[in-house]
Amino acid sequence: MATHPTEGSVTKALVVALAGSPNVGKSTLLNRVLGRKLSIATPKPQTTRTRVLAVHVLGATQLVFTDTPGIHAPAGPLHKRMVTQARAGVRDADLTCWLVAANEGLTATDHDELARLASRELVIAINKIDLVQRDRLLPLMAALSRLVPQAESFPVSAMTGENVDALLAHLVARAPAGDWLYPAETLTDKPLRFFVAELVREQLFLQLSQELPYRIAVKVDAFEERRPKTYIEATIFADRESVKKIIVGRQGARIKEIGRAARRNIEAFLERPVFLQLYVRVKEDWQKDPRFLEDVGL
Repeated sequence: MATHPTEGSVTKALVVALAGSPNVGKSTLLNRVLGRKLSIATPKPQTTRTRVLAVHVLGATQLVFTDTPGIHAPAGPLHKRMVTQARAGVRDADLTCWLVAANEGLTATDHDELARLASRELVIAINKIDLVQRDRLLPLMAALSRLVPQAESFPVSAMTGENVDALLAHLVARAPAGDWLYPAETLTDKPLRFFVAELVREQLFLQLSQELPYRIAVKVDAFEERRPKTYIEATIFADRESVKKIIVGRQGARIKEIGRAARRNIEAFLERPVFLQLYVRVKEDWQKDPRFLEDVGL
């Protein structure tokens, strides 16, 4: 939770874009920094579809993080929007924290994007060090040193928290003196409806196989405080009738389980009881409809 700076302290602020290829752990790192779950994270790549802003305070320094979609070769309007969101997050930041997965090594995207960032403020987080032998890190760090010699690299594990404090200390040291950019109580600029939709979508990623979650969008239709529970209605949009049938499952078994798991996570996020009603509808080729994409926050 953010705190007010002590009287007479010199305040600092820094906007940091968390960027990288899909599935390098950007959302997991953000959640680790915050000490709570804000961005959804799954083992599948391209889970994050839009920018998520989060504010974290360390002493008199306010770090404003932007969790961005993974940068990849886009195929279709939705993925083009995702990459546009990611690059806008990098462009608008004071500093980019570029994540590389230690277990994957440098990719073509890393080479291309780090070349783009050569003239900008940059730090490298080599994530997922918990998945590799430590002797594998030295060649990777050497390659990064050759590629972006101006950027310091930090081997970290967003999953275990190893060395994340050192990365944060580096960001605090890089922050310039200045007024905080957001009120002390601010956690994010996104409304609660956004996170409710994301938590439903997270369960679709976790409970559906392979490509199906990428063919689904979620919109919150109702969000009302009704004692003793918060009443929420949300619609899951599938791009084909066949996908809808898989989501619903035999006699509605799968959508019930998706709803149960999502409700538990929404209750933990909102810290209050929730009644969640889910609907599943078909909207063919929704990924190609700009108006619909805007309507669901994409």
